[in-house]
Amino acid sequence: MTATAIILNILFILCLTVPSGTHSLGLLKADDKPSQKWFIPLLFGVFQGVFAMFGNALGRLLAHLFTYIAEYMVFVMMLVVAVKMFVESMRILKGKILYTVSNDTELTLLALMSAINTLLISLMGPYFMPFGKGWFMLAIIVVGFLWSFFAIRVPFDPKMIKKVSFIEFSAAVFMVVIAILYLFTDLI
Repeated sequence: MTATAIILNILFILCLTVPSGTHSLGLLKADDKPSQKWFIPLLFGVFQGVFAMFGNALGRLLAHLFTYIAEYMVFVMMLVVAVKMFVESMRILKGKILYTVSNDTELTLLALMSAINTLLISLMGPYFMPFGKGWFMLAIIVVGFLWSFFAIRVPFDPKMIKKVSFIEFSAAVFMVVIAILYLFTDLI
């Protein structure tokens, strides 16, 4: 694997797990227990990993259907995730996708929502899995944890909406670039 491929794969994983950070922005409140500082990011990271494993298992069951068009299916799935992230970035900018949670069930559902992109990409796991299955799963968990770990510590303020929207939009753009590079080059 070349240095360029390693950098693109790391960038891909960072972009894929961005919703862990954007969805957990400002979730930590001043009166929360100290354990929440670790529980929330751990929940987001674990959901990323569980959905990656579930998507990969489901993808293996369906792999025989995509044998001849696998390369195009991976490209399309990356574009679907990029479009989803672009739409989310616009909704964040309009203030329609800001989350407040009042109990652990809502927090769990929010972590589940943030892992949908990972599930979609992992469906193509038999054909595209950066760094191999084990390292990909570990990287997804760690990066999802780190995005959430740092995002919950950012105090929410209305000026942050544009920055968060820009991060999600940038991730969508990078995802499109990576999808194009995947389809038309051998870099990834």
